Order: sequence, then structure tokens, then C-alpha cells
Amino acid sequence: MKKTPTSRKTSSPADVAAKKRATTRKSSSTRRAVVNKHGQSLGRKGSETRQRLMDAARRLLSDQSPLSLTAVSIAKESETSSATFYLYFDDVREILYALSEAASADLSEVHRILEEDWDINAPDMDHAQRVVDTFNDVWNRHRNILSFRNLEADRGDEDFLDQRIRSSVRIIDRFAERILLAYTQERRPARVEAYAEAATLFGAIESQAAIDPAVMERWPIGAQRFARAAAKLLARSFAGHASDFEQPKTADVTR
Repeated sequence: MKKTPTSRKTSSPADVAAKKRATTRKSSSTRRAVVNKHGQSLGRKGSETRQRLMDAARRLLSDQSPLSLTAVSIAKESETSSATFYLYFDDVREILYALSEAASADLSEVHRILEEDWDINAPDMDHAQRVVDTFNDVWNRHRNILSFRNLEADRGDEDFLDQRIRSSVRIIDRFAERILLAYTQERRPARVEAYAEAATLFGAIESQAAIDPAVMERWPIGAQRFARAAAKLLARSFAGHASDFEQPKTADVTR
């Protein structure tokens, strides 16, 4: 079974869009936390205290909405004070942003699977299922915060929108590369077409992951069949299909 690794492409449409946003906007919530609100460098104790506050907020989110969180409740859960909370975060929104950033980082395993060698001559269900299951696992661990991130992004919050784009760009980029590899050189579509297909696939997988599995189990299909169907879509999209259908004649737009 022949397996072919992907080659890293540059200047994808999604990547270009994310870079433009990153260079035009940089708020206090998007900068890496290396100092507290007094401008003091975070040492070991400070980093541990900040992490303890985040862990407390994460625990509270297991049974309540992000909208109901308060600095007081987070401080109480972490066995610190409100003054300590405000030493590390401006407000609840900022700690929610930090939690969202941490949740996005958990997608590193999905990126790793996409970097592996896949079979491009036949639908590689093993890799595709691992991608879907791992993506769903991240959402199951961070459902409240990721749903909040997407809601705020849809409502026009620039910081959460930037974060959502950055989180998805790497996956969409790899999807597009694998789609392009599935075609022969003669029938390979324009890169912009591949990125449109990749973004559509990502949107479908994310929309499915955002639904609580308990809710899915109320339907006759069930969560496992939905996950299997998503994996089939990925596997088929990444397998060789040189004679599938004619692609529209579109210029290779990468910016």
C-alpha cells in the first residue's frame, strides 16, 4: 500500500487571511501571558497561581454557562481572592479567552495525525477516523468554552474571531493539501477550489463536534454513525479521484 507524505504549501488563502488579521490587530488578550497586571514577570509561583485560576474556571464550566461566571466565583473555587484574580486577568472575558486558547492547543494531536503518511490510492479510513475522533474528543473536553468562542466570534468579537481563525487555519490548510494530492497533475483543481472544499469539510466536522453526544444519541442515527460518516467524507476526499468530475476553470488564487 503506497503512502505519500504531504508537502508543506505556503500562502494558502486561509493562511493569508489569518496573517493579515494578526498584523492589523493585537489586543491585551491576544498577547502571551508573561507578566501580571502590575507588569511583573510571571515566575513559577505566579504561573501556578494563574493556572490555578484557569483550572477553577474550567471546573465551574463543567456545570454552568460561561455567561454566569464571575471573578468572585472563580476566586472562591481556586481558594484565592478577587484581588488575586485581577492580578492576572482584567475580567472574566480574558480568562475565557485564555481557556479558549488552551482548548485550541489541544488540537495538536489532530495536526500530528494529519502530518502522518496517508494512503492516497484508496480511502484511508484509519487515519480519517482518528482525525474525527480526536477532534470530537477535544470538543467533548472543552465544549462550553469552544461554543462560547464561536458564539462571540459570530457576534463580532475580533479577538475571539482571530483566535477561531488561527485555530482552524492549520487544519484547513492540511485538508487542502491532501485534497490536491488526491488528483493527478493533469486534473488537479486550482488551489482556491481545494481550500473551498477543505473549509467546507472542516465546517461540517466542527458543526458535528459542537453537538453534545448525549443529544445525538436521542436521534436514531447516533453519535458513532455521525462520526463514521464524517470520517468517510474525509477519507474519500483525500483518496485518489483523478476522474471524479470536472473542476471549474478558476485561476490559482492564493491571496
